[in-house]
Amino acid sequence: MFTPRSQATRPKFSPFTAGRVTRNTPSGRRSVGIFTPGKRSPFVGRSPAQNRSLNASSIIEETTGHVVQSYGSSLPVLVTEALTLADRDTELSVHLGENGWAWLVCDRKLFIWRFKQGITKSALCKELSLPPSDLSHSADLVSVQPSGDGHAVSVMVASPEGIVRYWPSLAHEGSCVEISAEVNGEECLCLTSCQPQGYVLATVSGQLLLLTPASVAGQTTVNSRILQVPRGMFAGIGRRVSSLFAFGAQPAEATGGTTISRVLSGQETGEDTRSLYILTGNSLQKWEISDTGPDKVLFECELGEMLRNNAIQAIWGSSPDVADVANRVQLWILDMQLTRDGTVILASVSDPEATPAQMYFVLATLPTTGASAPSRLSSFSLVNYSVKYQPQDQEAALNYHLLVPGVRGKSAYIYTNNLVVFATVSGFPQPQDKVEFQSPGDRILGAGCCDGQALLFSNISGIVMVSMVDVQPSMDDSLAVEPSSRPESVLGGDMETKVEELSMSEDQAARLKGAFLHYCRRNEVQAQAIVDELFPPEDALPTEPGSRLDRLVALLSQELIDDYPASDPRWAESVPHDAGSSSSSLILLHQLEDKQKAHDYLVTFLNTVGIWDRLTSVMVRDSFMPTRLLLCEHAEKLQAAITLRNQHSQYPSLVDAAIKRVLQQRGQAVPPSGLTPQDVFYREVSRIQDILEALVEYEEEAMAGDMSARDMVNLMANINTIMQAMLQAARKLRQSKNLVYQAHVDTGVKEPEYIPWTASSGSKGVRSLIKKQHEVTVEQGLLEAADVQTRGTFYQQLLELTDLLLDGYICQLESLGDGQGDLHYMDIKEKYEADRAAFIRPLVEAGQHERAASLAEKYCDFSVLVQLCEDTDNQERLERYMVQFADKGFSDFLFKWYMDTGKRGKLLSQPSSQNAELAQFLASHEHLSWLHDINTSKWDKAHSTLKTLAAKETKYAARKKTLLSISKLAALASDQPQDLIQQQVGGINNELQLLFFQENLPAEVLQNKGLDADNMPVLAPHDLIQLYVGPENDRANEHDFNKALDLMQYIDEDDPAYEGLKLHIWGRALLKDDWSSISTDEPLSACSHTVFFKTVELAFKNGVDLQEYLPDVDMLLSSEELGGLKDNSSFQYLVRAGYEQIQRVMTQE
Repeated sequence: MFTPRSQATRPKFSPFTAGRVTRNTPSGRRSVGIFTPGKRSPFVGRSPAQNRSLNASSIIEETTGHVVQSYGSSLPVLVTEALTLADRDTELSVHLGENGWAWLVCDRKLFIWRFKQGITKSALCKELSLPPSDLSHSADLVSVQPSGDGHAVSVMVASPEGIVRYWPSLAHEGSCVEISAEVNGEECLCLTSCQPQGYVLATVSGQLLLLTPASVAGQTTVNSRILQVPRGMFAGIGRRVSSLFAFGAQPAEATGGTTISRVLSGQETGEDTRSLYILTGNSLQKWEISDTGPDKVLFECELGEMLRNNAIQAIWGSSPDVADVANRVQLWILDMQLTRDGTVILASVSDPEATPAQMYFVLATLPTTGASAPSRLSSFSLVNYSVKYQPQDQEAALNYHLLVPGVRGKSAYIYTNNLVVFATVSGFPQPQDKVEFQSPGDRILGAGCCDGQALLFSNISGIVMVSMVDVQPSMDDSLAVEPSSRPESVLGGDMETKVEELSMSEDQAARLKGAFLHYCRRNEVQAQAIVDELFPPEDALPTEPGSRLDRLVALLSQELIDDYPASDPRWAESVPHDAGSSSSSLILLHQLEDKQKAHDYLVTFLNTVGIWDRLTSVMVRDSFMPTRLLLCEHAEKLQAAITLRNQHSQYPSLVDAAIKRVLQQRGQAVPPSGLTPQDVFYREVSRIQDILEALVEYEEEAMAGDMSARDMVNLMANINTIMQAMLQAARKLRQSKNLVYQAHVDTGVKEPEYIPWTASSGSKGVRSLIKKQHEVTVEQGLLEAADVQTRGTFYQQLLELTDLLLDGYICQLESLGDGQGDLHYMDIKEKYEADRAAFIRPLVEAGQHERAASLAEKYCDFSVLVQLCEDTDNQERLERYMVQFADKGFSDFLFKWYMDTGKRGKLLSQPSSQNAELAQFLASHEHLSWLHDINTSKWDKAHSTLKTLAAKETKYAARKKTLLSISKLAALASDQPQDLIQQQVGGINNELQLLFFQENLPAEVLQNKGLDADNMPVLAPHDLIQLYVGPENDRANEHDFNKALDLMQYIDEDDPAYEGLKLHIWGRALLKDDWSSISTDEPLSACSHTVFFKTVELAFKNGVDLQEYLPDVDMLLSSEELGGLKDNSSFQYLVRAGYEQIQRVMTQE
């Protein structure tokens, strides 16, 4: 059904050296036997490119997937002579234009000729002189532009110093115009044609000039203007240096400046506007230049971080030290090309500290057709090629260029001086395929595209074309047969008729299948027509969830992974009439592998015909799932099935028993005649997960029976191994093909929740099966394990089962976004955190610290990480976690953990590198933050915090005194102005004085009130006054009353109770004596012994102003405080006499 046709092509001799696929080993013996299991090598069939015959004399070299052949007529004599006479030091460069014109720059000579086939019978060539220059001329500074009718050809060149020559007509090479562009002494990089606006001249330092030919009074001239750039747009763009445009860790010789490395002209965006793409150090800019209006920078997109993260995941994602590698990786952006789908970027990455250091190459596509900056990559592909990396050879190592022929841009060619590497822009990595130019004196001088073909210019072979050939997967090389002896199609019967029947069917699913089959047969035009009829382009916006498009694509994908092996005669009676097959193999493992290749091709088909970005979601397991991810699930299940098949040979009896159980549950206990249970089970890949439930059930039944401990342990370990292998293979595919199954456009519509099949819920879901297997392993496996090796095996299996379980949760949570305010998200997160703690705990309790730490690090279980560091007293590891998880709040978690466990000493003894984080954490813990402030010499902040804490303290007077005292010391130690310090200290002293009054309360008062001198609460001034003069202080004397009066300074005079409180104090002083027993014969002498007047005397001696100190005598003597005493005439007499004496004394002073 899905097998492309092929035709063998005989290899030809060539001066090129290319890697070939050979069927025999050097000794003439095959490396594997016919029935020896081993990795399959593809049988390669080749067919000519459409509309071109591969003449045997034109073929220069063939590889496993490509053919290199000469292109066009022979080179002009002038070009051949120039190449022959050029010495080794002569700078040569060539450009092959899409318009069919080529030019060679040789020293100061420029040779221009038409190379496109079918236009001219002879290669007419013109030789022009380039402007004088002290630097080497380059073909990148030349542009040849034919007119619309093709009869006239104009040429513009620029020297590296900016001298511009323009020939209005190549036919009149003696007539040219020369101007000097204002490049301010900078070296020119490239000249790009942007018709009809003119030509853009770019310098390595970032200057852009628009050169426009014009006719003034019948004379041709060239106008020059600087493209207007918003301020700061090219800040930091400097001259090219040996480090090129490194992103990430800079080499020692890097200067920090970056360069413009590529300028490409895009499509017309209006009547007088055209887009322009500029690749700088680690960013891509899209401009819009205009004949009349202002120039615009539509967007600037930073590429470095996106490319770097994807490359790290693709290359080192499975490495245990990926976090360390991420800090070392360098990335260089090398080149770009424009396609219909966006901009393809070529970049290289390396870990310079690896041994040996390798440089890897990646291709990424950005959707840049719009006016806004892309937020993510639409595709990412790791090129199956790498080279050794040495910093001293960096410039040569980074001298790689990109060629992407055709508007679809599916194939890519990465070339350097003597090498071409073949790659795919998106989708699945292909086997390494390359051609090396190793003949003496040969090298690649330039490249280009014409009519969708990739062209190279070889110093020896001239213009050569590189094209793909069909690559057809088949059986092992040991079983390979010639294509002519193989059936044309595994559909059976007439292939053409079957495809046409499907294409014309009224069943839409059949028609979509027909379109796919046309695509497999390289009938792309017909495939596109069928798709456009089924799903009109005018409805190109994403459809509604569960749409007809989504359902049909999901059905086709499932049919593909569940298709029948039609070439197997045993299935003849079971194969549906319209069914096909993706494989011609009779071997189960090979059938699965061929299904996998066909499914990959389905994804490519959906992208090519424009369906991919129109997919939304489809109903799966009672909820909507993104259709793209359902296709990814099908690919994962294929990988899981292949893995299970490989495990089958290791555990045959166990897997066979589980397969029989699955078929019994499906009602297929008796397979069709001639077929085995394995045949039936492995055909239906979409339900491959059923084997997991069957394995667990088989384990439960076996363990419930009469089974020895040893057999029980072996059974558990084997089931763990099978389960892990399948699920890990599925996860690995999901992660490695993440970009393949992403949407290329952001519609702004939130996608539904994604629950991978490896994390499906329910009693029979995979998540539940993993939990059950983990529980059995902990509760029975470890208990029955008789030796250290077996226990070690179980511990590792527990780690891997837990990893699979938690990874499923992560996929689900990430699909729900940040989940703020989402109850469902919070519910899933709560379950995730509970399972995370429960499933890592057995490893911690068993002392498996490294295994527990690896899980806790990956899934950010900070509680486990902190506990492990504390148990092992590993402060260095703890500090590493603070750095590693700085953006995930590890420091805050650790600080809180110290707080909750009462380890405040450790909290405050953090390394200086954590000062900022600790200060931020302690900002909400003022009772500790002042300690950190003192430790970091932030005295003024400590003083302020302590004073605030003292103001809030009401429970313990002693604590308040301590806080005030330390606050005073901090103020004195600060570098604030002296007057401010004195003001701060004065305020603290005033509060300390108030505490002094409290500390000096008489002991009997404290006893009467039930107060503990060491644990007294903070008392207010009103309360202190009452304690000093109240009934609790039976022995109150003039000193106590004087203190009470001193406490009045802490009472606001505007307080309505102020005067009454003062009158209360004096009234209580009067009541301390028995006035009826005092003689009135000597009133002054008698009064001087009373507490009242002793208080007055003490105040007078202390320099108090008695007029302010004493209340009015009439008010005092009429106070209700005195009770019946105020009516005693002797009392009235004695008090008034005393007041008179006080007044006399005050007057005399």
